Amino acid sequence: MADSLNDLHLFTAIVNAGAITRAAMALNSSPPAVSRRLAALEKRLGVRLIERHARRFKLTEAGQSFHERALRILADLEDAEAEASSHAHRLKGRLRIGAMFQNGRHSLAPEIARFALRYPDLQVELVMSDDPLDVVEDDLDILFQPDLPQHDTVVAQRIVDSRLIICASPDYLKRKGHPRTATDLLNHDCLCLSYGRTIYRNWRLTENGQQKEIEVHPRLVCNNGETLYDWILAGYGMGVQFEWNARKDLDAGRLIMCFDSHWSVSWYAVYPHRRVQPAKIKALLDYLAERRMARQSP
Repeated sequence: MADSLNDLHLFTAIVNAGAITRAAMALNSSPPAVSRRLAALEKRLGVRLIERHARRFKLTEAGQSFHERALRILADLEDAEAEASSHAHRLKGRLRIGAMFQNGRHSLAPEIARFALRYPDLQVELVMSDDPLDVVEDDLDILFQPDLPQHDTVVAQRIVDSRLIICASPDYLKRKGHPRTATDLLNHDCLCLSYGRTIYRNWRLTENGQQKEIEVHPRLVCNNGETLYDWILAGYGMGVQFEWNARKDLDAGRLIMCFDSHWSVSWYAVYPHRRVQPAKIKALLDYLAERRMARQSP
């Protein structure tokens, strides 16, 4: 049994590393030793798992199926150990969390760090990206994302609804003036987010109770949400942000909301579907709910 588990760890490490050499480094072994163990595993199973090439390898159909099953088995084992440990209020193992860079840095990252302090035996890893993440393909335990996922292999739990706001720094508004109407935005330095060749220049806002949409003229464009946020804080112009992401700087007066928006986005915690919710995921969601209730208290 122990040898079978070691083989599962070996195979998933090879796939995650993408090469025998990198897998050997991660396993503190040598490439020949890893190759021999892989060959022995394939011989025992009677099937080729990996098609080897000079500089890369590709999973066979059998290898893909074996990898998916191996991930589930190892995850179930880790969940069982974590659940047992949780009875002693000690979560162990690894918790790999994914989030969008645009919102993870300001809103989620501080909470994740505080959560990790509560469970010192739990290795917490936060993965942030401006590109879309996938909870399974990116080997994540849980992913925080906008919009509801469309497939039934995952569980999605809504954690917060956040409206979008148009905001700017006090220095910028002192220099350029505060916009009073939607058309005033055409005379302002608008900072826009891009994705690929698409620039998000259509801004939705509420003016005197009326919902409006206006196409602004971008002054600066960036495909990185964190950089865009920093530009707004630095006074280079005004831009669109999630209210929950900007809340700390709004409360501190470092940002000022110019317009409310009628565009609201639901954020979900997404994790692989299992018979029992893993204890480490439950602990994280309970913690975030606890923090959210504390912030809403008078």
